[in-house]
Amino acid sequence: MIRNLALGTGVLLGLAAWSPAQDLSESVEFSHRFGSGAAVGNAVIELSSGGYAAVGYTPTGGPNRIDVYVVRLDATGQVLWSQTYGQSGDDYGWDLMENDTGELVVVGYTSSTENGDEDVLLLGIAQDGTLRWRRRFGGDRNERAWRAARTPDGGMVLAGETQSVGESDWDTYLLRLSRDGSQMWAQVLGADGVDRAFDVAVTDDGGFIVVGTTATADDAPRDLYFVRVDSFGRSVWQRVYGGDGDDVAHGILAVGDGGYIVTGYGSSYGAGGNDVYLIYLADDGVVEWRREIGGRNDDRGMMTVPAAGGGFMTIGSTDAGGDWNIFLIATDERGDPVAERTLRSPGPDRGVMIVPTADGGYLLTGALGASDGSSQFGLLKLRP
Repeated sequence: MIRNLALGTGVLLGLAAWSPAQDLSESVEFSHRFGSGAAVGNAVIELSSGGYAAVGYTPTGGPNRIDVYVVRLDATGQVLWSQTYGQSGDDYGWDLMENDTGELVVVGYTSSTENGDEDVLLLGIAQDGTLRWRRRFGGDRNERAWRAARTPDGGMVLAGETQSVGESDWDTYLLRLSRDGSQMWAQVLGADGVDRAFDVAVTDDGGFIVVGTTATADDAPRDLYFVRVDSFGRSVWQRVYGGDGDDVAHGILAVGDGGYIVTGYGSSYGAGGNDVYLIYLADDGVVEWRREIGGRNDDRGMMTVPAAGGGFMTIGSTDAGGDWNIFLIATDERGDPVAERTLRSPGPDRGVMIVPTADGGYLLTGALGASDGSSQFGLLKLRP
């Protein structure tokens, strides 16, 4: 059962006005739905010039099948434009950044290639929605990118997976790009089996930490997988953490004290089914504490951000009510929950990303469902 907990004293969160009886929808300032069929929103940002942008993907119903979907909003939540971007195959948008020239940079993957294999995809999009450039990175088989992190030199590092090295199993794939989007290096990490990276953070010394999953085979239980590399992508340490169940690390947040909050979910620990995991990972890869949040059903954590006034806010999904709903968890600085809310609406809803906004509120994106089981690219703004 999902708990509605009173806020602890000394934790001043942006959603501190929640009361135990409130639904998350009562805190929504504006919301939008885009796309159709099985559309999903995967990332959202607040722009330096004001307003917001979000990226995901949507089925097209045409020969392109699935296209990247990008939407731009002004500061009040009014839609300025929405646009799909795709070619002959499937094109997925998973992350979004703003570069030094003000372009929106979409990160994802595409099967719009000569042989239909998947390649890492980057799109450069002007503030008016015009596609300025398109780049692909990949080898002889499949490559995917899930998340990106901005580097101090204005470039970026991408975290994903590849099948182009060695056997056909997935390996962790890191791709370092310069300010102009040129490849500086690519590194493949992992051992025998399946190794996947879902998020990446920049370390204080210019290196990177990636988090994801590792398993001995496609059908084997997964463990949490943490890898630290130096500024050239060379492995510094690798850690595997988990129990007898299936465990996934999905997001990482640098917290300013040399450590990191890892967000994920699994069935090795907790109350039953999948539970949300919040893990404090030290600079040397040691797990200093772990929290499990959830009930007897399925609860999944995707990412965590700093909360207004202290502590953290985590987004994910829960099926505790018999249907999937967006799940928000406010915790203190030690990961102990102080408030939990769900978005109760008809159909299955999933929370993917949350970001704090300059006014003290939050932007959420994911999938908003309908009673027929379909979903749309969802975008919500919560009040300060």
